[in-house]
Amino acid sequence: MSKFEVNYRGAVIRIIVENDDASLHINGLERDKKALGQDPRTLKLSSSVQTDYEWHEFIESTLEVEANQIRVTLVANNQSLLDETIDRS
Repeated sequence: MSKFEVNYRGAVIRIIVENDDASLHINGLERDKKALGQDPRTLKLSSSVQTDYEWHEFIESTLEVEANQIRVTLVANNQSLLDETIDRS
């Protein structure tokens, strides 16, 4: 299992890659989940998040799945929060 965590404007955002699934969690709640499937493949996990009183932002994670690795990116409000590559096991 690989877990990535970012704190963004008071929200805890996690991306979890486990077995054959990837999921997006915001403040402890699973907001989106997809199967990694066959490679090569690009997956998008997304949700909105309330970061301030009556302020919502769109969060999107992109996973580029290859035979031996997965590139994980996370963007909020057009700002890059994460860009990492992990080995696929």
